[in-house]
Amino acid sequence: MYKNEIKEVAHSSEVKSDYINNSVFRYFLLAFMAGFFVIVGIALSYSAAGIVNVDGKLYGKMAVGLTFSIALGLIYFAGGELFTGNCFVLTVGLLEKAVTIKNTIKLLVVCYLGNLAGSIVSAYIYVKSGAPIGLADTYLLKVAESKTHYPADQLFLRAILCNFIVCLAVWLCYRLQDETAKLIMLFWCIFAFATAGFEHSVANMALFSAALMLPHNEALTLGAVVHNLSWVTLGNIIGGSLFLAVPYWYVSQDKISEDVKVK
Repeated sequence: MYKNEIKEVAHSSEVKSDYINNSVFRYFLLAFMAGFFVIVGIALSYSAAGIVNVDGKLYGKMAVGLTFSIALGLIYFAGGELFTGNCFVLTVGLLEKAVTIKNTIKLLVVCYLGNLAGSIVSAYIYVKSGAPIGLADTYLLKVAESKTHYPADQLFLRAILCNFIVCLAVWLCYRLQDETAKLIMLFWCIFAFATAGFEHSVANMALFSAALMLPHNEALTLGAVVHNLSWVTLGNIIGGSLFLAVPYWYVSQDKISEDVKVK
């Protein structure tokens, strides 16, 4: 089962590998653009949360879940390289021997740095524009500061769950043919992880970048941000590779013909 889709994912990893070998800067730029798209999601979702988060009600969390999917939608349809999704794609490529370990590490590192750079630059523009003041800033800072208090084990486990869901969205884009169906499933997957409060490394890059540039209390430090991103990044890698890529790749290795219907 899923042989064709797995081969398609592996081919994507091979294309990425060839692309970065041809031009590291161009690949970095695609990752940089993804960081910009994520800040669009942050700006929209936390502005919406700021509007509805009144009287201590938890409407803000729901608002973030309902609106943050624009980020992954832009990355998929406009084009960009997202570290978390690549954890799935490159693991499949590695298992299928479409890419080498060296190129897998190279792709992940460059993609991560590109996402980080894009998040920082776009967050700077967003904050300096004054757009979050009085609208998104209060809720954004509240969430950013709360993330600094989670213990390492909770960050790690939330990150596993998060990228399991995000990479499900990526996998479904290979499984589905209709663009509308893809968009619907992207929405549901992002709605699930964002509303549930799971941890996404690139979303956190953008969130923390904006929060550190806004007036914030002393609990939000660079050290606390590094602590969060370290555990969340590790959890995201495990969630996308070990918990999703490996099982689907293993299932695809059966000897049953793709023409045979499995009952």
